[in-house]
Amino acid sequence: MPGVNHRIVTKEQTSFTELLDNREGIILDLENLHYFTLNGSAIIIWKLLRSGDCDSADQLTARLVDSFGLDPERAFVEINSFLDELKNQGLVSFVEFRDEAVSAKIAPPHEISLPAYVPPTLRVSESLSQVTLSGSSTVATAAIATGGNG
Repeated sequence: MPGVNHRIVTKEQTSFTELLDNREGIILDLENLHYFTLNGSAIIIWKLLRSGDCDSADQLTARLVDSFGLDPERAFVEINSFLDELKNQGLVSFVEFRDEAVSAKIAPPHEISLPAYVPPTLRVSESLSQVTLSGSSTVATAAIATGGNG
């Protein structure tokens, strides 16, 4: 679980695609070609992390509490659980920093279309051969053809 003096850093070797019709998203780990499916709440968290708008569990909690009117304790527990899952899958890391002012900053919200809140989830697949979503074969073929470096 991230600590007070930790900043969350997303793995650079990933590609993200949002599937608007299903309010789902896919993260493709380009190093090992594993993919992960995100629900609507997890998409919001991933976008906030990738954009740099939020880089701590406290910032993410504040944003979800404000956006969805959640109980702060519930939001904190669910976000930390999701962050632990992302870390266990190698999609984020927690980096120590010394500047306390950095942990206190919360960027102004971007306009994000919000789905109904459910706890964020990450579903794991071990191989791109399991991708069956419409349009995903193009991504899988391109990633395989370039060795994940494209």
